[in-house]
Amino acid sequence: MTRALVSDDVLRTSCTPDAYGNSESIGVWGQYAIDEGGQTNVYPEFVATPLTYAPKQVDSNPYNEWNYPGEARMWQIGGRYDFRACYPQALMSSLMTQMDATIIQGGPVNTSVIQTDLLVAAAHVDTRTDVLSGPVPLNMQHVFSALRFKVRAEEGYTPPTGDGVTSCWLQNIGEGTNLFSPSGYLVHSGNKEPEITWYTYESVSTPMYKWENNGVSFKTEGILYTSNGTQTGKEYTGNEGWLLVVPQTIASGTLQFCYTLKSSLGQVFRVNIPAITYVHGMRYTYVLVIGGAGVELKLSIAKWNQLDSVYDIVL
Repeated sequence: MTRALVSDDVLRTSCTPDAYGNSESIGVWGQYAIDEGGQTNVYPEFVATPLTYAPKQVDSNPYNEWNYPGEARMWQIGGRYDFRACYPQALMSSLMTQMDATIIQGGPVNTSVIQTDLLVAAAHVDTRTDVLSGPVPLNMQHVFSALRFKVRAEEGYTPPTGDGVTSCWLQNIGEGTNLFSPSGYLVHSGNKEPEITWYTYESVSTPMYKWENNGVSFKTEGILYTSNGTQTGKEYTGNEGWLLVVPQTIASGTLQFCYTLKSSLGQVFRVNIPAITYVHGMRYTYVLVIGGAGVELKLSIAKWNQLDSVYDIVL
């Protein structure tokens, strides 16, 4: 089996060992199943095997840029292989209760604390019928949805001099089902047709993802949840303004985007977020348009990879 693996610069950088041999890694599980003597026997091939990166030109790396430790595995003909992978391996291992070649599951994963882009992948190869002409593709998928909040003044409206957004957060209102939850249980199952499924853990009535800043100007468009000027909520500023959340469905009139302005003297403004289903691997950009007569909330939705953040990995 080839060791080759292709990815982009983010994974290469994080999975390249430093001078002390430390780095993130992609964890891989694999098993081989074959029908023998009237029964199916399953043999492990990869068990939490780390993949790390080293440039080809390094003399100590005679294989490919992405490598796993130990001897190269050879294909066995006549059976079926299942593979599963995750990134970053160490963090995912601490969150999940089960990880093997057929399933990754566990939680609760609390996005109020964890704002790391988690990736999973799966693949199936049948050596009885498949043509083994190249590496096994492991299409890494983002398990979270990503939200970004922008703010700008309405055309023709001039905000007070020096005005800016000084805080923002999400907050549930009302009671019942389909309230927003920052936590959930993840299940990644299936190999021929892998699926990511989330089960939300519990909703909360207190402010979620609260972020306080010296003031983000909206005279021209500004991005919230960024690091510059941040006083509270620095844990939400590591993804260029993107807030990672558990994919879920929220009902109309149950979730609000709340914010304060320098000019509001502590007054909290609340904007209802319309009913929506957040899907894993999708990015949702909300634009808060502030005018003299009120506020308008606009939404655009795009696949994660339309912002050059997709990882296609082959093992």
